[in-house]
Amino acid sequence: MSEATPSSADSAESRSESPRRRAVNALWEKLKHADPGTLAALRRSAGSEAATVAFYRFATGILEDHYENLPDQGEWRDLLDARWSVVVAAMASGKDFLARISLGRALAEADVAEMRVLRLLEAGEAQLPEIVRTLVHQLVQKGQPFDPHDLADLVLEPESEWPRRRIARDFYRHQKN
Repeated sequence: MSEATPSSADSAESRSESPRRRAVNALWEKLKHADPGTLAALRRSAGSEAATVAFYRFATGILEDHYENLPDQGEWRDLLDARWSVVVAAMASGKDFLARISLGRALAEADVAEMRVLRLLEAGEAQLPEIVRTLVHQLVQKGQPFDPHDLADLVLEPESEWPRRRIARDFYRHQKN
């Protein structure tokens, strides 16, 4: 999968990327070098409602490096950490399957049931952690690479429709009949 991973050589491209994309790329790169204990702790945190110590140890520096004006504390920071924790746990679970293949396409190519995809697309914020954990597990079991950026867009903006529409379009475009 190394040919599909982000490259630090693309510095001009990375400067034009959003803070979220840069953070996902940095987390992706850091996961490549994470020790087995850290990976296991991050994977275990999948589906939890709050960020874990493993998440803070692994991701806090990266998030603070890529987001300006990130609050140190408060309700917004707690919510942001909890959402990022879901993304990081999913990335750790799918570490060897992270690639530039859209999530919708990956779900279609892995022949994930349409009903499961609909549950993802219709899920509220409270349901997303568990559904994401289950779908990433399915993708990994089927050896299907997926793009963590699509996952981050969905989880970090659960009230937004654009990540859901993009996943749906890609799923139905690539779905096997």
